[in-house]
Amino acid sequence: MMDSKKERCVAALGILTLLAVLLASIFEAEPYPALTAILGIGLTGVPMLLRRHACLPLPWMLTALTAAVTFLHSFGILAHAYDKVWWWDILTHVAATVVLAIVVNIIILVVGRREPRVKLPLRYIPLVSLGLIISLGVLWEVLEFAFDGLLGMTMQYDLHDTAIDLSMDILGGVLVAILIPPYMEGLDENYGLCEYLSPLSRQ
Repeated sequence: MMDSKKERCVAALGILTLLAVLLASIFEAEPYPALTAILGIGLTGVPMLLRRHACLPLPWMLTALTAAVTFLHSFGILAHAYDKVWWWDILTHVAATVVLAIVVNIIILVVGRREPRVKLPLRYIPLVSLGLIISLGVLWEVLEFAFDGLLGMTMQYDLHDTAIDLSMDILGGVLVAILIPPYMEGLDENYGLCEYLSPLSRQ
């Protein structure tokens, strides 16, 4: 089965599970998990859009991981698993950071290939991505604090929760920084460049 077909299958399965969470949230009159389920459905379809319209065929496993993360988050809110299961927040945070870090690494690689003026040596890409991931993690914690203060939400429990979240962000970013270089080295030299090469292929 081709990667695109695998991607469609896991995306369809992920969307079905998120639809189940959405329906359950509506039945229970829980708007927050319903909103996260809707956002999760959109995020699950992003890799397919990038493959079709941006010449960026991300690994199909990334679609599966995206669907899993968004389901864990939505279901965790609906079932109050974040409060009842001590490791739920840790697992979800690490997995979400891994997804984001993989995407950031690949985007930096492709941007460098499309715009040689800003191209980074391959060995530096994971380090730059790690810095961006940590910065985004800090930004998210600031936004949680702001949402809680302005909207009366309870996204941020306490300083211990914030410290754990940031630690998991770092852990997920470091894991990807260690594991992704062989994958990027194995990518075809024209990866992400099809729209630039297509006019030549027609000559």
